[in-house]
Amino acid sequence: MSKTPYQFLLIGMPGRGKTMAFRNMNSETTGFINMESKPLPFINKFKHYSTPNNWQECYQKLIEYAKDSTIEVIILDSFSAYVDSLLKTARDTKKGFDIWNYYNEEIGKLQYLIKKYPKHLVVTGHYEWVETEEGAVEKRMAIKGREWKGMLEKDYTIVHYADMVVKEGKREYSITLNGDGKSSAKTPPMFLNEGEEKITNDYDLFIVRVNDKLNK
Repeated sequence: MSKTPYQFLLIGMPGRGKTMAFRNMNSETTGFINMESKPLPFINKFKHYSTPNNWQECYQKLIEYAKDSTIEVIILDSFSAYVDSLLKTARDTKKGFDIWNYYNEEIGKLQYLIKKYPKHLVVTGHYEWVETEEGAVEKRMAIKGREWKGMLEKDYTIVHYADMVVKEGKREYSITLNGDGKSSAKTPPMFLNEGEEKITNDYDLFIVRVNDKLNK
């Protein structure tokens, strides 16, 4: 287990292999929060596994897993489902501007928790095209509302994109490590091999690489 916790964001549209990337994570020391409430695309052997009914339960599960000494890495799948649940609560309980005030406040609380999280935390989500302050259009983490649009990645140390291409009739899944001016992907150079732009769609391998580097 690393003494330096990192925040990882794995972004991609449905069918790009985001959840499948966790198939080889350690089933004993990984806490998997399935906010999507969909069956996993592989045999679920996770000892610490939950399917929260709403965003409040998900938030509490993040705190619970943070305190559990047997858990080393937590996966939240997905941020997109979390904010959908939050927005439903806001619309059900608030009116007018209070809907978005409540929504933005709770997003802020989640982002603060993520930034201060004491263990490796991997969060998945979908992307949207956003115009940056420089006028460029980039893929960024998708979120409803204006306040957080294009701003979520700042609280993550590492941002990756799950990709899929079809070659000769076969699907090839990969993870993009750095941006090319069209996405918010970023990886500290110390975790990259020379000339490396993509890795195979297996996040356990990358977590092991990060821990090996940090624990030297």
